[in-house]
Amino acid sequence: MPFPEGMPAGQKSALLRLKRLLDERGAARVGETAVVSLKVHVQDVSAPDVVTAVVSGDAGKVFYSRERPGEILHIDVFHSPGCLDPKLVGRRLLSALSGIRFERAGGAFSQGLEPLLSYIDIQTGSGGGRLDGDLSYGREEGVRRAHTTHVHVACLMKPEILASVFTIVAAVESAALEGGLELRRVKKVRLTKGGGALDISDYQASGDSLLRNVPSEDEGSTGYHYRQEALARKVAYDLGSAADSERLLEELAKGMRAGDFARLRLGTDKSPEEIRKLVTRSGLAMYDGHKYSLTREGMMALTFLKAHSAEIEAYLRRLLWSLPSRKMPSGERKGLRPEPSISRGRGIVLPAIKGEHLPGLAIPETIATWKTRTLASALQCAPSLSGQGSALEPPVWSDLRFTYCRERKGMPIILLIDASASMAGRRIRAAKELARHLVLAGKDKVSIVVFQDADVKVVADFTRSRRKIEEGLAEVHAVGLTPLAKGLEKALELSVRSAKKPLILAITDGIPTVPSRSLSPVQDALEAASMIARRGIRLGCVGLEPNRGFLKQMVANAKGTLYIVDELEASTLAAIARKESLR
Repeated sequence: MPFPEGMPAGQKSALLRLKRLLDERGAARVGETAVVSLKVHVQDVSAPDVVTAVVSGDAGKVFYSRERPGEILHIDVFHSPGCLDPKLVGRRLLSALSGIRFERAGGAFSQGLEPLLSYIDIQTGSGGGRLDGDLSYGREEGVRRAHTTHVHVACLMKPEILASVFTIVAAVESAALEGGLELRRVKKVRLTKGGGALDISDYQASGDSLLRNVPSEDEGSTGYHYRQEALARKVAYDLGSAADSERLLEELAKGMRAGDFARLRLGTDKSPEEIRKLVTRSGLAMYDGHKYSLTREGMMALTFLKAHSAEIEAYLRRLLWSLPSRKMPSGERKGLRPEPSISRGRGIVLPAIKGEHLPGLAIPETIATWKTRTLASALQCAPSLSGQGSALEPPVWSDLRFTYCRERKGMPIILLIDASASMAGRRIRAAKELARHLVLAGKDKVSIVVFQDADVKVVADFTRSRRKIEEGLAEVHAVGLTPLAKGLEKALELSVRSAKKPLILAITDGIPTVPSRSLSPVQDALEAASMIARRGIRLGCVGLEPNRGFLKQMVANAKGTLYIVDELEASTLAAIARKESLR
């Protein structure tokens, strides 16, 4: 059994004694104010210092309809009559439990209670709910009246939670005192077999609990785990996000009316009606004539999402990378009509730039350029040269052509994202999803450059860290104009610093509206594209049909590839990125 780090030996002995009493009797007193049990226990009105635990009334079965006994730990802390604010109790409990770390025989380990906090419910005379929720439930009159003399706590019967019982009781006692109430002593815990069905009408509160409706006799089996995972993957795939799926299921756990779907703000592009049909047809939610609530399958999916959200997100991005996109267009690589000296395999043949290190001389292209120039000059002078057999002029510097080689597979990626105002909504979400996907599914480093208004920002330098990517993307909001030229210039600047020549993948829904070096935004963007070609850097660009004319010219200047799509969608962008990275 784990013990909280630093727990004195005396408390460890008391904790082991409590565990033994729970195993043997199912209920025990803790301190002077609290009763801890696996059973339903009630206070005798005629003898308020006596608490009766019903042996036949398993707390999990009675309160949460769980099939297995002993899964729910039931804690009541007694105080003088009064309505205690559940948020005060919640703050005290979260503060006390969040810092707990446990130790075993082999030494301390860092795992704390954080993963289990969602599986703790509280109820006071003023309301309650899930500990890490908004505690706005349990407001029914009968429920509040039944809890005016004690704070009710229910949680999963896990070793870590049992080891934290003393902390839970102390935190609730502290909240009661802070709320102006007196603590009441419990002198005796009495056991009774009980008879007939228990009346728990005053304990049937509305709420957002994750403790109910998760039972299964095979809950610990591999098959049950796989079923949970399959349900979670399905809803996350349908909505496109683990976070959105978790939020939707949590709202359904509270209960949702038909109109609530329209007010729920999720990142998905699906309509409220599509979302409603999705969760009902998949069996995750049911309608009782008044509101929608989670089914057992829905609760299974939510439980898995809360524990494995990162794994589900990784699954979605791997899936995005591996599946083909039916909407992906073929890339346009023609651009301007190529001259004989421009394209040569995976390299680009261009004139040299003054002051730049010279690459290898492209002899055939140099000869072709020289012949073209001198023959054109000779034809202009044809009448005077007729019959004289004059020799061609010798090559000059402008005739020389050099090969700028492009890297093959395994290159870093600079994701150049247009974050202007027109990208707001689904388009910027698709671009962000591509960024997350690239760092998860790819093998090389990714850099993210965002251009908007008059600004260009590197929100993530070359990295494989998902955390850095997420921190950078959190700063990205679509506003302002489109300084595309500045974005291309910044991407080129980054590429020079890279040990391997990167792929620049530009995502835009418009044309440049902010200049960089001149008064013409379009001309500056075309010049920046030409500089990218001169450096031998590959450019892939994804844009929309209305801007095809300009984008085609820009990509031609860069000797790159253009993809015109109907709309910027994450799956299409991922397929294009995959194709470009393998080119």
